[in-house]
Amino acid sequence: MNRTQQVIFARDAVVATAVLAGLYLLGYGIQFQPLQIPTYLLIVGFDLLEVTFGSAGTNYDLLFAAYIVGLGVVGAAVAGLLRTGARKTDLPQWRLGTAGALAILGTLSLLFGLRVLLVSTQRTPVLVTGAAGIALLALAGWLSGLYRIEFGQAQ
Repeated sequence: MNRTQQVIFARDAVVATAVLAGLYLLGYGIQFQPLQIPTYLLIVGFDLLEVTFGSAGTNYDLLFAAYIVGLGVVGAAVAGLLRTGARKTDLPQWRLGTAGALAILGTLSLLFGLRVLLVSTQRTPVLVTGAAGIALLALAGWLSGLYRIEFGQAQ
C-alpha cells in the first residue's frame, strides 16, 4: 500500500468511525425509536463480543470505544471496496467513508435479524432489523455511487 492509499484508508476510517459514533449518540439524543435502531445494533454487536470473549467489566467504555474504532476500520475497508466498484469517480470523499460505515451497520442489522429468526419465533424484530438493514445497505450503495436515483426531469 503506497502513501496515498494509506492516507485515503486513514481518512475513510476516521469518517466511518465518526459516522458510527454519531449514530450511536443519535439514539441517546433523540427519543424517536426508528433513529435508535443503529444505537441498539451497535450495542447488540458489542454484547455478542462480550458473550464470546467475556465480560468487559469496568473497562466497558474503553472496550466499546475500541469496538467502534474497529468497526470504523472495517468500514474503511468496505469503503475501499466500494471505491473500486463505484461508477462515479467525482464523489466527495466523505461519502465513501460514510457508505462504508452504513454498509457495516446494515450487515450487522441483517445478521441480527437472521440470528433472531433462527433462535426465536418472534417475527417483529426480524422484520424491523431486516428492513433497517436493507435500508442502510441501499443508502450505502447510493452514497458510494453504485447506483443513481434521479429526481425530477433528467437533463
